Amino acid sequence: MPIPAYQDPVAQLLTLGYPEDLNSPEAIDYLQNFGFTDVHIPELSRLAAEEDLNWDDEGEGYSPMHACRALGQLKTEKAIQALLTLFDSEYDFLREELPTILGKIGPTCIPILSGYLAEGERPWLGISTAASGLTKIAQLNPDYRQECIDELTTALARHKEQAAETNGSLVVELINLKATGAVSVIERAYKEGPMDEMFCGSWAKVQIALGLATEADFSPEELQHQEPEWMEQIRRLANMTTELAREQSKLPDFSKGALSQNRKKSGKKTTGFGAVKPKNKKRKKK
Repeated sequence: MPIPAYQDPVAQLLTLGYPEDLNSPEAIDYLQNFGFTDVHIPELSRLAAEEDLNWDDEGEGYSPMHACRALGQLKTEKAIQALLTLFDSEYDFLREELPTILGKIGPTCIPILSGYLAEGERPWLGISTAASGLTKIAQLNPDYRQECIDELTTALARHKEQAAETNGSLVVELINLKATGAVSVIERAYKEGPMDEMFCGSWAKVQIALGLATEADFSPEELQHQEPEWMEQIRRLANMTTELAREQSKLPDFSKGALSQNRKKSGKKTTGFGAVKPKNKKRKKK
């Protein structure tokens, strides 16, 4: 049943369930089927970010995705701004959906996404979503490819002011667009840092991915990426756990040896935990 906090037609999205085409935001014409307009943007935005849904209910569980797709089909500036508020969402499926939706909206999103990237102090997951949105727009609108590359390059040029994960996610998108013209900015970001090489490997690997070199041009050391500090801490903890397990395996097993051999076996059956059931005890009927 629709939760009372939402009114029709937004409440109807709570019963739609699994999308027929999970990979296509255009599979349902939300504007035609439900009559959504800019008036419904606040409620659609709230549903897209809803945390109090019954996730065991297949209808409610997919309603944020439907709300997000409906916002995308409105294609107005208000709708795009509403989509921006979802960039920091904890829902993985929304972060996967949003770049495709922005790509479908098209070049109108470029200045808005560029502004988002330039604001600073944004979580790297939000930056990654915005950057991926520019990539989708470039792929679906070839005439705007260079503009999108320029915006991503400008964002990466601020690498000293950004988190290592942010810079790594921006490099990923430049590689996806084969942005060889951005190679000098990428190189500076690698040399000056910070850079999380877990995203796309070492500087040598980036050059190979861009088609500017081959593995034969580099030594094994150059091809090896550096692990971030957090990965080193995880590895250290894993090594400590392995070492502890190894030490515990060296402890004597008292179930074998002298202690167990000296125990005398008795033929008498005893009662108690793990022993034969005492007599005169009837099993309860279910």
